[in-house]
Amino acid sequence: MFTKSKAASSIPWSIAVIDMVTLASLWCFSLFIVNPFGNFPLNDDWSYGLAVKHLIEKGDFCPPGWVSTQLITNVMWGSLFCIPSGFSFTALRLSTLTLSLFGIFGVYLLIRDLHQPRWLAVITALTLAFNPIYYALSNTFMTDVPYTALTIFSAIFYARSLRNGSDRDLIIGTILAIAATLSRQLAVSVPLAYAVSLILTRGFTNRNILRGALTLAFCLGALLVFQHWLTASGRVPVLYYAKTKDLLHVFRKTRNLGWPLVKKTCIGLLYLGWFLLPILIFSVADILRCHRKKTIALLKSTIGIMILVFGACTLCGRCPFMPMSKNILIKSGIGPLTLRDTYILHLNHVPTLPMGFWLVITAMSFLGAAFLIATLGIHITNLKLRMRLGGKMSDNEAVGIFLLLSAMMYLLPLFVSHFYDRYLFPTIPFIAAGIAGVSGCFSRFPRIDLRTLRLAAVTLLFAFSLFAIGITKDYLAWNRVRWEALHDLIVNNHVHMEDIDGGFEFNGLYLYNPHYQKVPGKSWWWVQRDTYQIDFNNIPGYRVIKEYSYPCWMPPHIGKVVVLQLKV
Repeated sequence: MFTKSKAASSIPWSIAVIDMVTLASLWCFSLFIVNPFGNFPLNDDWSYGLAVKHLIEKGDFCPPGWVSTQLITNVMWGSLFCIPSGFSFTALRLSTLTLSLFGIFGVYLLIRDLHQPRWLAVITALTLAFNPIYYALSNTFMTDVPYTALTIFSAIFYARSLRNGSDRDLIIGTILAIAATLSRQLAVSVPLAYAVSLILTRGFTNRNILRGALTLAFCLGALLVFQHWLTASGRVPVLYYAKTKDLLHVFRKTRNLGWPLVKKTCIGLLYLGWFLLPILIFSVADILRCHRKKTIALLKSTIGIMILVFGACTLCGRCPFMPMSKNILIKSGIGPLTLRDTYILHLNHVPTLPMGFWLVITAMSFLGAAFLIATLGIHITNLKLRMRLGGKMSDNEAVGIFLLLSAMMYLLPLFVSHFYDRYLFPTIPFIAAGIAGVSGCFSRFPRIDLRTLRLAAVTLLFAFSLFAIGITKDYLAWNRVRWEALHDLIVNNHVHMEDIDGGFEFNGLYLYNPHYQKVPGKSWWWVQRDTYQIDFNNIPGYRVIKEYSYPCWMPPHIGKVVVLQLKV
């Protein structure tokens, strides 16, 4: 027997529509400034684009070797946007932007389902929308944003099922979780967290065990069936099992679970503290009202421990300032800067943001990390104490536990093995909504305090949005110019692709070879002959034959991309 969904959401839809239209308007206005159009790949999405192109032209899913995720959900979604006018990276980018906006809407719904005020839902949605990594990757065909959007909506329906026992919501949540799992395997953290939280919060009964086990089994089953199909049909990409092997390697060497785990956890907490700061100022203000001494002591001890950890990192030669992880956020803004002079030779050919800027970001990250630990520590301790005394967990608290468990189960394998900065932002909606669930209602603040907190949050969001928009515009600008230079070199100067080192995306898109052997003195990205190179500035042994300029916002300057020719 299926249980019908009862009171799935208490949101007045007239108000929700107004809020969503407002969110969409802000989002679209920012994209108008950024200008996401351009038929060129970014970062790893050349490989994902090739899979879409193969599906459209051959009617077959065959991912290239440079793929380490399931990807099939992303390929099917992207191919829909290529139907009207054929394959292009502009169409693929539009597909990601669409899911990105749905993800923003999903965060709003997740918070409103917890009976939190609309202003908190809007602030949380904007916290995700203008997270610099989420915003930048929304303008690519990378898998991170679609994965995040799918897991958010899966969590919405799992949370409703947890609240009202609805089988219909459970089925919808499981279908969405399967779609997310066939994008990236770590999506199994959501149904796993649902199964655990269902038993923890609703009791160890046969029905709860069965419901939790089935939803997890369907997701894992879909993953295993897909992997068996890849293997049986000879479609397994070269890098498909690379991350799994890395994780197993870590567990074989237990020393990697000591200091490296502490260091990576602290770095992850700094990023999360920065990303969640507009929400954390409300949660800390809330616990300070009720547990002032305990909260202050916890904040002090947390900051002290993190300073000691990063002091040790500094002594080991690691830079103690943000950004501390690799890939998207770099000293100059958004990356990676995938040209030979910056990425391979590590030449400082692109101006970095002022050290004062990164010092402020680092201070905010430390403060946010302390806020996050204090918030979770106080609420989880109080909840455990109340349950021991025979108290009953509310529906919102049960949902909050589920969301926080989802984030923790997602982060654990990353902290144990290896992570890029872009792997962290998918937890933003889960941690923010989880805190909202276990905290009660944020509308209890005195009016004057609430105004001050809202002003602080809006100020932070405004600064975050300027940063995200500016660095994303710059990232797209130099890539657009890079591909213009490559087009001129190939079409107008009649240079063969095999003679060009055009950067990671260019050589990957046109010259990828899983059996490529690295050549000393050449870039590792499948370069055959580097008679011509595209760089940000001249390098020894080459001469500049053409220069292209573009305006940069952060920091303000005129950037350039140069075409180099090998000196004879």
